[in-house]
Amino acid sequence: MALSITSPYRWGSAVSIIYVAIRVSTANLSPITDCDEVFNYWEPLHYILYGTGMQTWEYAPQYALRTYAYLVPMAATAKFFQVLLDLLPQTLVKQLYAILSLQNTHTSSLSPSSDVYTLLLGSSDKPLLFAILRSFLAFISCYSELSFLSSIYDIISPTLAHWTALCNATAAGNFHASQAYLPSSTVMILWRLSAANQLRGKDTISIFWGLVAVLAVGWPFCAVLFISTGFWALWKAGFSTPFDKHTTSSNEPKGQSWIAQVVRVVIRTIFYTIAIQSTIMAVDFYHYGKIVSPVWNIFAYNAQSGGDELYGVEPLSYYIKNLTLNFNLVAMLAILALPLIMLRILAERPVTLAKETASSHNSDSLKILLLVPMYVWIGIVFPRSHKEERFLFPIYPVLCFGASITIDEIFDAFDGLVRKNMTKIRSKTSKLLTGLVLLSPSAVISISRSFALYHHYSAPLAIYQRLYSDISTRLNLSNNESTVLVCTAGEWYRFPSSFYLPSNAQLGFLKSSFSGQLPQAFTEFGSTNQSVKVQKGKFNDVNKEEMDRYVDIQQCSYVVELVPSSNADSNDIPECLQYMNSDSSGQWHLVDSLNYIDVDATPALHRILYIPIASEGRVVHKKYSLYARSSSWDE
Repeated sequence: MALSITSPYRWGSAVSIIYVAIRVSTANLSPITDCDEVFNYWEPLHYILYGTGMQTWEYAPQYALRTYAYLVPMAATAKFFQVLLDLLPQTLVKQLYAILSLQNTHTSSLSPSSDVYTLLLGSSDKPLLFAILRSFLAFISCYSELSFLSSIYDIISPTLAHWTALCNATAAGNFHASQAYLPSSTVMILWRLSAANQLRGKDTISIFWGLVAVLAVGWPFCAVLFISTGFWALWKAGFSTPFDKHTTSSNEPKGQSWIAQVVRVVIRTIFYTIAIQSTIMAVDFYHYGKIVSPVWNIFAYNAQSGGDELYGVEPLSYYIKNLTLNFNLVAMLAILALPLIMLRILAERPVTLAKETASSHNSDSLKILLLVPMYVWIGIVFPRSHKEERFLFPIYPVLCFGASITIDEIFDAFDGLVRKNMTKIRSKTSKLLTGLVLLSPSAVISISRSFALYHHYSAPLAIYQRLYSDISTRLNLSNNESTVLVCTAGEWYRFPSSFYLPSNAQLGFLKSSFSGQLPQAFTEFGSTNQSVKVQKGKFNDVNKEEMDRYVDIQQCSYVVELVPSSNADSNDIPECLQYMNSDSSGQWHLVDSLNYIDVDATPALHRILYIPIASEGRVVHKKYSLYARSSSWDE
């Protein structure tokens, strides 16, 4: 979509360059907060690229709940960057490490044995490729943000666009949602693109992006976010004339009857649906070896009683806490947006009915059009017992826009009271600045929250980066390509993906207190029926623990564990340490150890926010630790 040539958020403007630079450069500072992102998306992507990776039951041919169509575009992007990395000079590749924040700034307790940045340069350096792909996702998300902001600026209000931009740029929720490789994050991006086009009257393109979100992402539940998009397009085609030049597409047919225009919209929608779905089914047929419909399979699985509840249930307060952490005041303001608009319309209707302009009516209609999906989504998602933070990602753009509308409505209501007694003296500029000042505390809190996420929770990425360096160094020095097993127990869900394991390394699970179903390695047959015949372990769709997933400590060369502080309860010994202490086959050495917050021992304020100076000494840390078997260490 071409961005505006007048908006400060247009592509190529100074604002857009700064916006993109911040998003891309901070993408890899955000920790991966959801193991579903790793095991359901990054791991299958790694399998497509390298032939190895961990497979979840959703990719088993007997269930086929995940579509490979969501992975293929990213795989093509990854291959492009692999070629590019091989062509770049080593000096530029080293600069990429610095730009993408791969050279971790955490203080390590031990010095690395070698410099991985000079060891593996080019397409074989998987952590670098992983970082580039996360930054690429942030770039795409940023483009959708700028498109959305530019359309708000040109069509609705420049002031609303500026307020929305401040909320978007600083929100802690966007800090970890923008580069997340999750369907909910992709739906958020596609909703922005759809909304941006619909604001400009390009309903056909808007519907196309909605269909891509519903069919190609593998998350059909998001269809409710685009119901208003379809109804709006049909209403405009059949029962309305364009309100102004901004919302009229030059490609719209002139002089057609309303029936012909409605039919035209429906036929285009059917054509796009058939084209998208046919492409998806072809991709899935290639990877599953049979005709399947993951979109239908995942819908049917979640629709059955208790399907998703097998993976945990949470009270309603779970989402309220998440919205407060990620958006604080903005979330509360956003919920008030639609009620305030409706109250104003009802209050002003008798007075303004005779002089109401098409432009003001259209502005309210467009605001409501963008707000309705948020309330529909909240009404559907909040009551469900199974709750995940990522389920809220699709409404993040609307939260920022809604908060801006609420502030605007409050200003207008105040102006109405002022005009009864005195002349209105506030200019648009002062209104804009006042709104920015009011939103600034929320922005500061959100930035503080983002810093806390980085400082307190980024140790796993850094430790696995060190693991990759250590194994690669030894492989390079010894030329011993025997399989290295990297083991973890209760910390399996913080594994950042096989992009952090060299080609001769595999992930192994030690038995822990977790009693659900763990992934197992892909076979060479991927998700085809033949894989079932050769795969050692079984899959089930009821989250039942499969004991064949576990390895013995004697098989492990490395262990990753979260270790309590030295003054912790001596009875609280991590599972991996217990395994290592009972291992009679050799001794273990600490390779590296980084701070990771102890959420139970740290006061809530300093756990939630990063407060310079004040947080020093109040944040209690555990140690995210990497251990190596002595025999491996000394070879």
